[in-house]
Amino acid sequence: MKMDYPNIFFIVFDTLRKDILPLYGGDSITPNLLEFSKDSAVFENPVAPSPWTVPSHMSFFSGLYPREHNVHEDLNGDRDSFEKIYNFDGNTIIKKLKNFGYNTIGFSTNPWLSPASGFDRNYNSFTFFSSEYIPPEELNAVDEYKKYGKNRYQAAINLIIHGKYKEFKKYYDIHKRILKRKEEMNYPYMKGSDLIVSSIENSSYEEPFFMFMNFMEVHEPVSKWELDQDDRKIKYLDLSGKKIIPENLMNETRRDYKIAMNKLDEQFGRFIKFLKKSKMYEKSLIIVLSDHGQAMKEKRNFPYYGHGNFLYNEIIEIPLIVKFPGNRKIEIKKGYQSLTSIPRLIENVIDGNIQDAITEEFAFSESFGPVHDLIGLTKSGILPKEINAEEMIKKMFYPKKAIYKNGYKLVINGSTGGIDEFSYNGREAEPKKEILDDLKNELE
Repeated sequence: MKMDYPNIFFIVFDTLRKDILPLYGGDSITPNLLEFSKDSAVFENPVAPSPWTVPSHMSFFSGLYPREHNVHEDLNGDRDSFEKIYNFDGNTIIKKLKNFGYNTIGFSTNPWLSPASGFDRNYNSFTFFSSEYIPPEELNAVDEYKKYGKNRYQAAINLIIHGKYKEFKKYYDIHKRILKRKEEMNYPYMKGSDLIVSSIENSSYEEPFFMFMNFMEVHEPVSKWELDQDDRKIKYLDLSGKKIIPENLMNETRRDYKIAMNKLDEQFGRFIKFLKKSKMYEKSLIIVLSDHGQAMKEKRNFPYYGHGNFLYNEIIEIPLIVKFPGNRKIEIKKGYQSLTSIPRLIENVIDGNIQDAITEEFAFSESFGPVHDLIGLTKSGILPKEINAEEMIKKMFYPKKAIYKNGYKLVINGSTGGIDEFSYNGREAEPKKEILDDLKNELE
């Protein structure tokens, strides 16, 4: 009987690395997540299948790795990703749940995960809120004035030069409203989680339902210095050595990332309070995780601010907290949690099997090229011509594969077959032939 099925909440804290959370030994302030964890299973070794949003989400719902579902970047970056989302015709847990009789509902503040990208298929309803608190009509106006210049300053100058004062006034007034609203809503610490929670609080849904939520609070920008800049320009100028991000600004970002997480935790607490008041909390399956983490210029071969492009621990090691129906506890097996196993976990719970259906002996992650179209960015003028995009791709953004097993991590250069990283329990180690052979066999 479908009414016996639990409600399912699938909550993605976009761009959240696990090591800042107190649950995993971090020092951010997240009292609501800590309280929630008392009723939940906290998995120690989850691995994101990809270092950025689109491939990871497709893996969550299809149960396939990116190389299998094929919705991922390539050496041209993300330029074909929208088309790949549209063209994906594989089965997903959303489709299965809908066939089981679930009411499927989605909320997102990430434009990659919206009706515009085709991500809303198999949902009965899907609501997108701008993480910048910009209503749809203003978003359209922002896109409009981009045709006058590559940024708003250039657009304003061009409008004035060509005597288009009425258009200039229109876009100027819209820009002022956007800035005022962002300030009032505490952007960039807040990015729409409050809108999602308010919408849920003020609605009712036919049960049983599956509800997907993507929150963008800890996605860059998280600091004031990042505002009014293109984040792609910031990270690739830094990686190329053309304009290094000063350490004082990176420290500001590291601090503000945790502040943004605290703001998100407050909204999460508000949401959990609503579930308890509505008598939905105890009987529901609630899955809290991230799609990828965030590098903060740790000491690496290529110190990096952002996500995508690399398979560093800080980018692919993410949190996973699961509250089972009835707040039932489970025994977590030894090993790793591949997030491609999420559909199996959900189906097991629907079948009444409350157990660890997600931990395996190993887990993989993979990257297929730069997460942005670097050549396109240089042609459009967003990145300067002196950045040799083709050389950067060859030098650092080649395909990569990672495997975790028995405490070891191996990252292979997908172009040459060479070793990018070999570590044991998070520390660089000297590769041993028998272990290397075993890990390579698993990869193959």
